[in-house]
Amino acid sequence: MTKLFFVCSLGLLGAATGCQRTPQAATAASGTGLAGTWRLTDYQCHCPPGHPVPNEVLTLDANQHFRLLRDNKLAAEGTYSTGKGISCGGGTPEPILTLTPSTADTYAPKGAYTLAGTTLVIDQCSAADGPKYTYTRQ
Repeated sequence: MTKLFFVCSLGLLGAATGCQRTPQAATAASGTGLAGTWRLTDYQCHCPPGHPVPNEVLTLDANQHFRLLRDNKLAAEGTYSTGKGISCGGGTPEPILTLTPSTADTYAPKGAYTLAGTTLVIDQCSAADGPKYTYTRQ
């Protein structure tokens, strides 16, 4: 009976630890894979119905620089950084992407982000009137 209990305990312990995987947020936090060219493919905002997705391309390079084109014109450029922080009123730190334009009073998205394959999502707390941007790698 003791031997059966021991074997069952080891099996449960193995099942509990063997199925763990690295959360996606931890992979995104490292910044790995952000460098590249990203096209805006979805834009969630508190906009009028039928509002089109802006023609926007975001380029992030490996040296922490970015360029943001809107309608094929330079809208912003500067540096970007990643880290962990609390956004959208949540209590758990999550990966944060901050684009800092080199020109004052220039807008660039920043907020919690997720990176999954060819999709980059930057969430500026859409529940709190901030947009949520979905980009696809080009």
